[in-house]
Amino acid sequence: MSTADFQHLKVSMVKEVAVIEITHKDLRGPDAAQALGAELYMVGAQDWAKKILVDFRHVRYLSSTGFAVLVKLVSQANDSGRQVQFCNMDPDVRIGADIVGLGKIVGIHDSEASAMRAFT
Repeated sequence: MSTADFQHLKVSMVKEVAVIEITHKDLRGPDAAQALGAELYMVGAQDWAKKILVDFRHVRYLSSTGFAVLVKLVSQANDSGRQVQFCNMDPDVRIGADIVGLGKIVGIHDSEASAMRAFT
């Protein structure tokens, strides 16, 4: 698995979980959201990515189109029997996630460790 082609992500495996670290601090507008989405969906479609943890530790701003990308990722994962968890959201990003109801469709955890424990 090579992450050299990703502009917005760093991907690693921790046991059977694909950990996707979003590396950009500021994801504004539809172009950034589409690029992020393309990379997330690419990883999410891999056979080895049955459990996906998205780590937001670097993200300080996510636009509404970015949140739409996350909703689509979770929907696609659920449709294909995959599990998704999110972790390490900045408080300002978490406010946006709460406004759009993201926590109703995916687990949002304060730490990577608690997110890893949430996988069944």
